[in-house]
Amino acid sequence: NGDKPEKPHFDSRSLIFELDPCNGNGKVCLVYKHAKPVVSPDTEIWFLDRALYWHFLTKTFTAYYRLLITHLGLPQWQYAFTSYGVSPQAKQWFNMYKPITINTALLSEEADSFVNKLEPNKVFKSKNKTPVIKKKPPSQPAGSQKSHTSMTSSKTSSLAGNSSRK
Repeated sequence: NGDKPEKPHFDSRSLIFELDPCNGNGKVCLVYKHAKPVVSPDTEIWFLDRALYWHFLTKTFTAYYRLLITHLGLPQWQYAFTSYGVSPQAKQWFNMYKPITINTALLSEEADSFVNKLEPNKVFKSKNKTPVIKKKPPSQPAGSQKSHTSMTSSKTSSLAGNSSRK
């Protein structure tokens, strides 16, 4: 435990200020050690989980703010710094919005694991169909077509007129 700082105490040895209630999943706290409420090198940011265990986050508020931005402020991102790990629900959020953040161990082991290996030939696979050429009906001369339609319309109108006279 030589690399980890001394945990805060709930007595006169530490001043503790809550920075983020984390929606009831724990509390992010600014801790002044040795009860000195002035800006000193003894300030640290800790995460207090629901079981009242302390988890060290950073030495400074600036570093904490950078972590917050890096994790996009997603719910329960602080649990990535605990022995519990991130909940399955939080993993879904991370995988959707920030997939590399949650898999940092994989990223260090396999550099190509997050490279997009999209093969357009497989994704956009299509059957090699020959284009269907629609044959146009034989075209009639324009003049003969007009006379044919005018004859049918005149017959229809004369028949309609004859039936109405009766």
